[in-house]
Amino acid sequence: MLKSYLFGITLALSLLMSPALSGQPPQSKPDPAADRSAVQQTVEEFLRVLGQRDIEKLPRFFADKAILVIVRQRAGAFTPTYQTAEEWLAGLRRATNAQTFEEPLSNISVTVESGHLAHLRAAFRVVRDGKTQSMGVDYFTLVKEGEDEWKIAMAAYTSLPASGT
Repeated sequence: MLKSYLFGITLALSLLMSPALSGQPPQSKPDPAADRSAVQQTVEEFLRVLGQRDIEKLPRFFADKAILVIVRQRAGAFTPTYQTAEEWLAGLRRATNAQTFEEPLSNISVTVESGHLAHLRAAFRVVRDGKTQSMGVDYFTLVKEGEDEWKIAMAAYTSLPASGT
């Protein structure tokens, strides 16, 4: 009798805690392939908008308090800079001689953890008028906001001069 009583209580509690009966929306199961694709599309769209210099569309790609870390090689030395996304965007807005460019990615690797945290690593080239200006490696950390919107929480990249420049 005690056994069936405990079973009944356990069953009742599990039903009360189920999303359908608790008023909570059901949690969809992560789809790793879809998440990896969405992360890559988000980063590639960000780079496309950046390359077109459509600065006013860039803030939508960033999570609150996003940061950028840039490691540039100049005169044989590597120098890191650290900026919030807001500081970085303000710098882009101040640029007076900015030119459009393309930033094709290669050797792309995307990992997604628990359907809510992602990391993309890829080699890149900055191309203007068909000529490579610089190259390096991009690292993006993205977080999922809401059901399916990936936002950049951190972007870090190396920036090396192109061979012969």
